Amino acid sequence: MNAHCTRLHLFMDGELSESDAEGFRNHLPRCAACEGGLRDLLQLELLAARALSTGAVEAPAAKPEGNNVVALSSWVRRNARVVAPLAMAASLCAVFVPRMMPSDADVPAVVFLENQDARRLEARLSDPRADKHRPYSPMRGPRHGGAELADPAEAGKVTLPLRPLARMEERKDFRGIVAAYVLHGQWQQAQAVLAREPASLARDIDLSVVALQDSRYQDALNLLDPVLRTDPRNPQALWNRAIALRELGQKESAARDFEQVAALGEPGWSDEARKLAGELRPAAR
Repeated sequence: MNAHCTRLHLFMDGELSESDAEGFRNHLPRCAACEGGLRDLLQLELLAARALSTGAVEAPAAKPEGNNVVALSSWVRRNARVVAPLAMAASLCAVFVPRMMPSDADVPAVVFLENQDARRLEARLSDPRADKHRPYSPMRGPRHGGAELADPAEAGKVTLPLRPLARMEERKDFRGIVAAYVLHGQWQQAQAVLAREPASLARDIDLSVVALQDSRYQDALNLLDPVLRTDPRNPQALWNRAIALRELGQKESAARDFEQVAALGEPGWSDEARKLAGELRPAAR
């Protein structure tokens, strides 16, 4: 066991500093015990949610290896006489009071960076919780094709808590999980979730955000054009296509798409779209 192994619960609760959290993330793939402990913590969280929902107790399937962390699945089995009555009491309470299942209102503001004054991501995600307008303030750094490349959460040095992700996973809220990962600059995790998300227009919009981040502007267009044939006034698709067209040098077409977004009258987004279109018009001549 090393110092990282004692920080699993703090990491799960999002209570580590950004540097300590990054150190733990680097440690996690190399420690089977912490990997197993993290898996058990997530499954225990789901167990509690199911208990409140149905009164049923399910033992987590995974069991960590080694002795560096507490085996929560074993704890549940050893304490079944305690857990089962609690689960039953929760199910009986549900008859008299509203169910206490996690909802969008229970998602901490940090998950979708709602506590930030500015946004670092220029593209727009499909999930409305991640699409609230804030002024765009790109970080200054390496650029590909004119687009700023920076992790959206980097400036705020915020840590993405895992428990809300576990609850969204339980609800199969793929869009929410993808949005949270993207906003926190965890692009590989976002792509892994997108790979198992069912096909939809929203999924193609989020895939276009990943393509824009990777400077794959033609791929973004290939994803967005079918979305806009189906839903010509989709604001996120219009916005992302305008960015892709702009980076490909098609400034007139990009300006037209931004003007279409401006005409939709979305608070904040319309004003920014109108400004961007105005900047592109002279350059297109």
